[in-house]
Amino acid sequence: MRRSDSIPLPFILESVVRVLAWGSEPDTSPYSHKQIAEWCDSFWCEFMDVDVAPDIERLLPILADVDVQWDLFLANTYSFDQLRSLSLDEVRLPKEWFAGWLAEAKGGENGV
Repeated sequence: MRRSDSIPLPFILESVVRVLAWGSEPDTSPYSHKQIAEWCDSFWCEFMDVDVAPDIERLLPILADVDVQWDLFLANTYSFDQLRSLSLDEVRLPKEWFAGWLAEAKGGENGV
């Protein structure tokens, strides 16, 4: 699978909130759910093997979940033949999932 153009945001809490908000509003988002899942995977990979600040550490499971759920959604929704011909940039995860991830990411902003 070819990677899409990446989302040009730094790997910080504010970017996670912005990206997950885009996912929860796919009709107005400048990026596809595929691009969002890839960005979340890149963020996770950047910090998976290093000691990071607690605010980043708590985001890593959320970001990993976005990427894993993307893969599972594709595998459970489409046949192999469909995946070979489908434009993955057109595929959308349920926006409620992004709303949940966004709430989880925002929940710790103030030490909650």
